[in-house]
Amino acid sequence: MKRILILLCIISLLLNAFPSMALANTTSSWKNSTTISTWLWDTSEIVTKPDSVIKRLVDNNVKIVFLQVNDTIAIQYYKDFISKASANQISVYALDGSPDWVSDNGLQLQQAFIKWLTNYQKAALINEKFKGIHLDVEPYENARYDAETDSILEKYQAFILKFKAQSKKLELEFGIDIPFWFYGVNYNTSYGQGNVAEWLCKQVKSMTIMAYRDKASCPDGGILEISAAEMKLFAKYKVKGNIAVETGKLNNANKFVTFYEEGQDCMDQELELVYQSYKDNSAFNGIAVHYFDSWMKMAK
Repeated sequence: MKRILILLCIISLLLNAFPSMALANTTSSWKNSTTISTWLWDTSEIVTKPDSVIKRLVDNNVKIVFLQVNDTIAIQYYKDFISKASANQISVYALDGSPDWVSDNGLQLQQAFIKWLTNYQKAALINEKFKGIHLDVEPYENARYDAETDSILEKYQAFILKFKAQSKKLELEFGIDIPFWFYGVNYNTSYGQGNVAEWLCKQVKSMTIMAYRDKASCPDGGILEISAAEMKLFAKYKVKGNIAVETGKLNNANKFVTFYEEGQDCMDQELELVYQSYKDNSAFNGIAVHYFDSWMKMAK
C-alpha cells in the first residue's frame, strides 16, 4: 500500500509539472468519442461535389448529416449521396422547416415535405433511405409570434404531434432543433398549460439544443450554462440531447454566438471542455456543428 501511495504521488507531481501530459489522452476526444452531426443546407453540393462532401464528413468524424430536402433536385442525387454516406457509416436525416410552418398556410408546407419524403422512401433501396427526420421550425421567428404567442405555440404543438405520428408511420427517428431558452417559455393552449420545453420532452425523444456561444463556460453564460436547464429536462424524460454550436459569420453584435472569429482550433478546445463535462450525463447524445459549409471554411 505504501508503495502504491508513493507511486500515485510521483504521478501527481509529474502531471502538475507537465500539464500537457494530463491532456494528451483527451485532446480532441470530443471528435473521437461522441456522435457528431452537422447541417447541410446547400443541396447543390450533393449534385456538384458529393465525393468531396463525403470525404470532409469522414475526415471530421461526422456520423449524422441533416440534409435539406429540395424538391427541385432529382431524387437520384439524394439516392447516390445517401448510398455513399451509408457506405461510410454516416446516417442522413431529412432536414426542413421554417417559421412559416406554423402560419395559416403551414399545413400545405408540411404536407409537401411529407409527400416528398414518403415517395422518396418508397423509391429508395435500403442503403439509399433516410434514417430520420430532423426539423428546424422556430415558431418565435414567425411574424405573428409576439402578438399571438399562444396561437402560434398551439400550431407548433400540433405540428410536433403530426410529425411524431408521421415519423412513426415511416419508421424514422424524429428530431428537432430547440433554442436553449425554451425552458423559460410557457404555453396556454388547447393542449393545456405548462412549460414548452417540458412539453416537448414528453413528445420528442431526440432534440438538439442551439447552445450558440463561443465559450464552453463564462460568467455571462457559456455553452454549458445555457444548456444546463434543458439537459436536466432531457435526463428526466429520457431524451437524447445534442449540444449544438454555431460557426457562421454573424454581425458584430452577435460575435459571441459563433466560433467564426475564433477559428477551428479554439472551437476544438471549447468543445473538448463541453464533452468532458457532459460525457457521463445520461442525456448527452453528441455534439452538433452548425453548419457544414461554414465549419469547413473556418480558419485554424
